[in-house]
Amino acid sequence: MSHRPTARRRIGARHPTPDLIREPVGTRLVRRLALLAAVAVLAPVFATLVVSAPAAAIDDGTLGIRPELESDFFHLNLAPGAAVEANAVVSNHTDAAVTLLNYAVDGQSTAQGAFALAAQADVQTHVGSWVTLGAEAITVPANSDLTVPFRLSVPLTATPGDYAGGIIIQSPPIQGETTTSNGDAALRLDVIQRQGVRIYLTVAGTATTQLSHGGLNWERSGDAVTFTLPIQNTGNTILYPTASLRLDSVIGATTELQFGTPESILPGATLNLQATLPQAAFIQLGSADATLVSLAGTEEVSTAFSYVPWWVILLVVLLVLAIAFGAWRATLFVRRARLAFAQVAQVAPRVDAESALPPVRGDSDNSESNVPERQPGR
Repeated sequence: MSHRPTARRRIGARHPTPDLIREPVGTRLVRRLALLAAVAVLAPVFATLVVSAPAAAIDDGTLGIRPELESDFFHLNLAPGAAVEANAVVSNHTDAAVTLLNYAVDGQSTAQGAFALAAQADVQTHVGSWVTLGAEAITVPANSDLTVPFRLSVPLTATPGDYAGGIIIQSPPIQGETTTSNGDAALRLDVIQRQGVRIYLTVAGTATTQLSHGGLNWERSGDAVTFTLPIQNTGNTILYPTASLRLDSVIGATTELQFGTPESILPGATLNLQATLPQAAFIQLGSADATLVSLAGTEEVSTAFSYVPWWVILLVVLLVLAIAFGAWRATLFVRRARLAFAQVAQVAPRVDAESALPPVRGDSDNSESNVPERQPGR
């Protein structure tokens, strides 16, 4: 099964079948889930502001809830239609009795891969709706433990696989101060403290381990680059995926990164694995290759990783334009020079021919040659 190995005590009856999903296992350090929910309440402004008496504050660590027979969480295995009864133990370490709300909710995976218990107001679709508690509120005496019984009944129509949920104890709201905004509304912040214990349930049937993924994306912000790989658990077992990233670039050395490891991913949940390169190279020309590993197998995802600052692109464009302009000017100069040489070459032979002709006598010379020469008198 997908749960991590542990030695634990089983709770409730089992209905074995030949191909049941193995009961989930996992030994974890004792931890308590403390969730602080802030509820903002908008109220109209009254002529006289009435402040209700503050509820008794409960410090962190003063209350706790745990399984009666297990060290950390409830791990239950049931067939469709089966039910089990179990006990949670609520501890009050204060010197005064405290009254707490008591209810069951579904478990969920956050977008960052953490496990969370749903809010009371959320629609409960599995564990949260299958758990029946004896009372909606309990009162725990000072410095005492109180056993809280519950019954978990799996519907006959439940599909096989892993489910998660929890039982919540919730203290009365701690009323905050009321502040006004522009004199027309009042804002009050009330603090609700919740603590819970997880319930991991495996419904018998055929186990399916399947993890799908989307495309590998990246985004640059300043000098850092964040890579995001969306994944979805499309099977029916809880998975614990890990992923690594390799950056190959024609400029610079190869870089290895690790994606943040989620606590788990519940069946049907979708989350984003992220890895950050804090100081990316000035110019990136290469590829990013992610390796996703889980019980569902190993998958490879790649994408181009190329980045050039816009002003570098502008500089290259200007440089290309300058080179093109220089080449055009050089071509124009050569063309004009050739034309000039051709014109000179045409004029030079004519000048040489004219300079080689004998001189031509004028009309005065011809008239003198036609006058007969006088003879001297005898």
